[in-house]
Amino acid sequence: MNDNLSTPAREVFPEYPRIHAMFELEVRELSAEQLDMTQPGKSWGAWSIRQQVSHTAWAHYRWYIGRVGEKLFGENLPREKTLLDTGGGDRCLDAGRFFEMPDLLAALEDAIGLALEILDGETLGSLREKTFTRRIPWDLRWASGDGFREWTENVTLKTHPTEYRRDETDPDLFHYNLEYVFRHTLWECYAHLKTIQAHKKAMGLGPAGRNPGGGVSQNP
Repeated sequence: MNDNLSTPAREVFPEYPRIHAMFELEVRELSAEQLDMTQPGKSWGAWSIRQQVSHTAWAHYRWYIGRVGEKLFGENLPREKTLLDTGGGDRCLDAGRFFEMPDLLAALEDAIGLALEILDGETLGSLREKTFTRRIPWDLRWASGDGFREWTENVTLKTHPTEYRRDETDPDLFHYNLEYVFRHTLWECYAHLKTIQAHKKAMGLGPAGRNPGGGVSQNP
């Protein structure tokens, strides 16, 4: 890992410009039935492919507008706060506004574009210098009932020991920097791409629109 603090932030996260195309390729030519299919018996299968794309876009808006936006931009947010609305859903864009795959992909492209806009003005040093705090009580839960604190304790603190830490005097208070935010949202991209591929495998399709035998998949 390059620890030169003057390194442009874009060079720290060179994968980001390719993310949208990777999602677009994975969902290309899938039918509505395939996009909305779930795998309830699988730990990864509760959200459909459509929801995977929606969540990935929403997660970027949540972080770069909702979590760190005010500190980075003040009152002049680069996107509307209404993009944070879930329409009553669980950690996804409002399906009343974003449902068809072209709309979801456009939102994802815009959300990743927002991340790139921020990276353009940062270095590795400034990513580490910009710090934020968040209070996470034990009873904080998502709409699904999943506990956010459990995730923080069991995954985030262990995965990002230098960019994310618990306050020494307040067990409900956590500190993180902008480098963590980018590492987390990039992880979201790859995690949900992998889940989309798992859905396709369960349907007998290979990654990036190809079946296990190597031919281009055909929708029913």
